[in-house]
Amino acid sequence: MDEHRLLHVDADRDRREAVGAGVAAERRFVTDPEPCGGTAVDTLGHESYDAVLVGHPLPDGTVEFVGRVRGGYPDLPIVAYGDDAAGAGVVRALFRAGVTAHVPLTDGEVGTLVDRLDDAIETYHDRQRTRRGAAAFRRLGEAVAGAPTDVDGAVEGVLRSVRATYEVDFAGLARVADGEFRVVAADASRALRDEFAGPIPLEETYCETTVNEGRTVTSDPGGGVDGDGRPAVARRLGLSCYLGTPVTVDGRTYGTLCVVDRTRRRGFAAWERQGIELAARWVARELEHDREKSSLARGDADE
Repeated sequence: MDEHRLLHVDADRDRREAVGAGVAAERRFVTDPEPCGGTAVDTLGHESYDAVLVGHPLPDGTVEFVGRVRGGYPDLPIVAYGDDAAGAGVVRALFRAGVTAHVPLTDGEVGTLVDRLDDAIETYHDRQRTRRGAAAFRRLGEAVAGAPTDVDGAVEGVLRSVRATYEVDFAGLARVADGEFRVVAADASRALRDEFAGPIPLEETYCETTVNEGRTVTSDPGGGVDGDGRPAVARRLGLSCYLGTPVTVDGRTYGTLCVVDRTRRRGFAAWERQGIELAARWVARELEHDREKSSLARGDADE
């Protein structure tokens, strides 16, 4: 699981250390402690964080601090906490200033605080992925529209765009026939390009599920598919994730368009699944056109 980086602002040193230790004990947060709101705002200007965790009160004003952060970083989660004595008016003022959540601490218990951080950060990242996805989807569409007219150059251009957009080690077009998986075009790291240079039994690959079920398939967080463990090729090559979709040419399964990576742990968003399906349809269309042109060329030669 990826670690989330928190800017932890609290003027009360003992409380800051206790809360920081409790949050860090969850092993999915890394906290950078900061006692001063003004310095924390400066830090945000040159460091990247997944959320701001702020204990109130702050000497220079918690509401003022929250307002400054929200003004400069409209989407960044700000989770505030304080003791049970904080009045309803204080909490309302914090929400008006822009906090994402407020948690009253009871006897130093941070369980609820961790839950609120998890929720806020997940929502934040979902919004970021959606925005990046929309932009990446447009770029992928532009790459498809602007690809060369020859089929080899067109396929290579799309695979190059897919790999760059998805930030993976390998993007490839594979031919599947007679129980074998063979990569016919790829944009990949040198190591994986060499590993996929020859035929591989289909049953050893992720693409067996993609072909047999005729659908887009993504790996789970453990690198498996549909609750099964990683296939043989994934174990052998150290692959941690997979996304693949069938390529259908003239009504028959030609093979798959797929991406794999050795370090990525997060899943694939909806736009990424839609994107690879778009790319697969376009590749299939180009292959069909290439077959039609070859057939026409043979017909002209026979006349």
